[in-house]
Amino acid sequence: MTGVLAGFFIVWSMIGVGWVVGRAGVLGPHGRYVLNRSTFFIASPALVLVGLLQSDVREVLSLPMAVAAISGLTTGAIVVIAVALGSERRGADLVMTAVSGSVVNGANMGFPIALYVLGDISHALPVILFQQALYTPLYLFVLHRITEKDASEPAGVLRSIVANPTIIAAAVGLLLVLIGVQIPSVALEPIRSLADMAIPAMLLAYGLSLYGSRPLAKADGYRGLIAVASSSKLLLMPVIALGVGLLLGLRGTSLFEVVVMAALPTAQNVYVAAARYRASENLARDTVLITTIGTVLVLLLISAVLGV
Repeated sequence: MTGVLAGFFIVWSMIGVGWVVGRAGVLGPHGRYVLNRSTFFIASPALVLVGLLQSDVREVLSLPMAVAAISGLTTGAIVVIAVALGSERRGADLVMTAVSGSVVNGANMGFPIALYVLGDISHALPVILFQQALYTPLYLFVLHRITEKDASEPAGVLRSIVANPTIIAAAVGLLLVLIGVQIPSVALEPIRSLADMAIPAMLLAYGLSLYGSRPLAKADGYRGLIAVASSSKLLLMPVIALGVGLLLGLRGTSLFEVVVMAALPTAQNVYVAAARYRASENLARDTVLITTIGTVLVLLLISAVLGV
């Protein structure tokens, strides 16, 4: 209980600072825009690269990472099918609903929860590695292709990759890890400094977005999709992680760990991506809000049922 509340206190405190900054107008009318783009083009790629370079092959190829990958991708696929069959929503709405329902807040929520609930921050690494190395580059590539006019042409496909530094950082980092290259600490220090900016900037930008907004506004037309994304993130993904973990032979503490990681709320970088591509931004923002509140109850329930 204490660990869950501690993790959420950290997140909400930084979001609150962002809201206050927005209300005070400290960063001016373009503060959120600058923070989002700084995070997307500079800090997030640095975070991805540092995270991968500080990992090892055993973490990349671990059973918890397999659970994270299968549960995340399966949840996203189920949401895509359900929304496509049950509504006429397509394009950015469809993609952002699936992404919002399957990308966990592994960094700024995962580390505190892993430390205070599971006793070791290393338990957050498998899900973070999966998302940084594979899932984030994948959905950014898809978003670029559906929002940019020339993305369907061969040159547009290439620009989809080049225009997303996170994709390049993930590819470089994963390659260096797999071939065992060690980067000197002094060379990594500037990148680490930029990486340290990513999570606070995401949270501040999200807090700025909440000032003056009306979450779940009927006029947005996203209430149904937000319900689908939120329920998928809070309920479906942990259940899938539980099933996959059991099938892979995980029991006791190991099973508890992967289910807790799957139950984390929607990541703020989903909102950053939505803002970058102007793709269903309010849908992503409100799903982050709902899941960050709802995850408290879900994590407490998981702790009561599976806690060891």
